[in-house]
Amino acid sequence: MAAGLVLALLLAAQEPAPSLGLEVNRTIARAVAYLKGRQAADGSFPGHEAEHPGGMTAFAAYALAKSGLKRKDEALVRARAALAGIEMKSTYSASVQLLLSEALGPEADRAAAQRSLDFLAANQSTGGVWSYPGRHECGSNTQFALLALRAAQRMGLTVPSETLERAAEGLWSFQERSGGFVYEVGRLPYAGMTAAALSGTAVLEELSAGSGRLRATLKKHAKDRAAAEAWLEARFDVTRNLYGTGAWTPFWHYAYLWALERWCGLTGRERVAGEDWYARGARWLVDTQAADGSWTSDDKPLENTCLALLFLRRATVSGGEELAELYERIDAAQRQKTPHDLRPPRAAARLTEWLLAGPWQGKPDHRSLIEPPFEPARVEPKEGARLAKREWRRVTLKSDAWTNLDELLTNDGDHRLWALALWLEAAEACEAQLWLELEDGWDVYLDGARVSHERRVGSAINGDVRVPLALTAGPHLLLVLASDDGGSAVFGARLSGPDDSAPPDGLRAALVPKAKR
Repeated sequence: MAAGLVLALLLAAQEPAPSLGLEVNRTIARAVAYLKGRQAADGSFPGHEAEHPGGMTAFAAYALAKSGLKRKDEALVRARAALAGIEMKSTYSASVQLLLSEALGPEADRAAAQRSLDFLAANQSTGGVWSYPGRHECGSNTQFALLALRAAQRMGLTVPSETLERAAEGLWSFQERSGGFVYEVGRLPYAGMTAAALSGTAVLEELSAGSGRLRATLKKHAKDRAAAEAWLEARFDVTRNLYGTGAWTPFWHYAYLWALERWCGLTGRERVAGEDWYARGARWLVDTQAADGSWTSDDKPLENTCLALLFLRRATVSGGEELAELYERIDAAQRQKTPHDLRPPRAAARLTEWLLAGPWQGKPDHRSLIEPPFEPARVEPKEGARLAKREWRRVTLKSDAWTNLDELLTNDGDHRLWALALWLEAAEACEAQLWLELEDGWDVYLDGARVSHERRVGSAINGDVRVPLALTAGPHLLLVLASDDGGSAVFGARLSGPDDSAPPDGLRAALVPKAKR
């Protein structure tokens, strides 16, 4: 009996892992099921109705149509019924309606598509780009509008040549001197917006057939286009949406992947920076899909899932040879992986008493963690003492949620750096886990040695920053540097055991080490 069990385990271990293509197909199936489950009784999909009426419904239906659903599928039929009669009042909603119309083919409402095309042409700015209704112009609205113009032309609708020519000139207003593209003039360039702009140039290239003026404009900006490609290749990373300064943001990550897919797909590019961009991105999406079929890392699961599907559907659809047993193996492997979206355990104890110094004012370049006005490894916190001209003060944080340090000190601002410190005293050697609630970047030092560091910007505040701590008996200085790049100065901390249990017995937090009391 025991020998047979060992043999079975050895044979199972020798089974080849499912191919990436099969895993992608299974991931797509889960995501489609998730989207169908989010559809309301009236056929709509919730989200942004006040600003973009019909937009989320059209976008979800577009993702489903592109994921292989038959045009007579109930989910698509109900979504089209929910969209009937809705007037598209924003760049986003008009654009995705055109994308959906092209995807539906003969099933599309061509009259509605023409109205959306007319809306985009009428609402293009004099500078050749697009904006929110009555608000700022941005590269995001512009990328959707260009995709929609491509969809309209592929449907056989007449796209005004002057609309395309103005866009071919105006698109470059979002390019920064380094070659990268920004969301809005005056901001920092990042990978997602640069990939989106490059996909826009590819769209215009495709639509330039028969238009000498459009081709001439694109040729004039050939060096700018090459600079953008070089900028993106130098910062290519499917797991991070990088800013020009090396910081990164988890927001808009799935939009970045879709933009990457569009740029490479439209230009026939198989590699970026020498790497297979699709295989890398698909692997990351397969590994990070949540159990319910969505992608939830920044609290926008519906939008994220649509965007992830649009990336993944470049995969070759298998011929149905996958067996239920194979799917079970994939599911079992997925359950064994470390969850992508970590959460502190319920048994974790909040650390509410800290010594706080700061804030130090920085610039809007996300570099405050790189260039702090002091040497973190030499910090010696003491209430009333000073650190780089800022006084250490004792503060009590909220015991039931994260704290806004701006509100705590009634000192509001952005692009700033904070320092928080305490002592962890262990009665004996032990392991623990520190969980942090942060919106932007951090540095964590234990006894002067850096143990965790990240420069992300604008993340969801879900306590997902986990820092393993290996402690010997005695006191240990814990120092956390938290950057605030916009919005609230978020900070919260909890402590647990290494296996998601309560903190180890004999481990205590203090503001003054026992030897100095």
